[in-house]
Amino acid sequence: MWTAAGAAVAAAVWAARTLPADPPAKRAATVWLPRGMAAWLAGFSLLLGGGIASVNTYLPLYGVQRLGLGPTAAAALLAVLGAVGIAARVGWSKAAGREERAVWLPGGLAAGAVVAALLIAVSGRAHALVWVAAVGVGVFAVAANAVSMVLVLQRAAPGRAGQDSALVAAGFFAGFAIGPPLFGLLAEAGRYGTGWLLVAGEFAGAGAVALLWAVRDRGHAVPR
Repeated sequence: MWTAAGAAVAAAVWAARTLPADPPAKRAATVWLPRGMAAWLAGFSLLLGGGIASVNTYLPLYGVQRLGLGPTAAAALLAVLGAVGIAARVGWSKAAGREERAVWLPGGLAAGAVVAALLIAVSGRAHALVWVAAVGVGVFAVAANAVSMVLVLQRAAPGRAGQDSALVAAGFFAGFAIGPPLFGLLAEAGRYGTGWLLVAGEFAGAGAVALLWAVRDRGHAVPR
């Protein structure tokens, strides 16, 4: 914990000394509830965040209690997920640079995340699958969050990007507040399989929201 605190202080000092000051911006009226595109992406992020937070919280514990991994190996599951997630966020965000592709990416990435969650659910019978699943969560679920922010930057009205991104992020972290406690009730009862199915359901719900928005957005698109 002291190491984590020290890293946070070092990051704060670096940011204060290195990052440029924000240019003056035109102030927009504060909006507390998401609307339009931001509302759809906030709903998507709520479900996505619930699934990701449950994986982050309980995957190492599952590895120790059900797969017989030691604490270091169980922690390595999240390290693999995180390392892959960094590369995936960069790669998929670049792919989302084309708006016609970006609209469909969140739904497709959420579908990949569903497969990853199902692999965790069956990994009790084939332990090696949990490593494949960790990679899958990084490639698909973690990257989907980055792509949603790309969409905010592409679609936000002038002066609204900051507020819209904050509202979408609020949905994501609301998922962090909801997902793990629900999973925890199942884990405490020893029902990990049901818990991973819950995560798969959250990712599937996120995908459904994203695809519904993509279809609606396409129907309202103005030909160029």
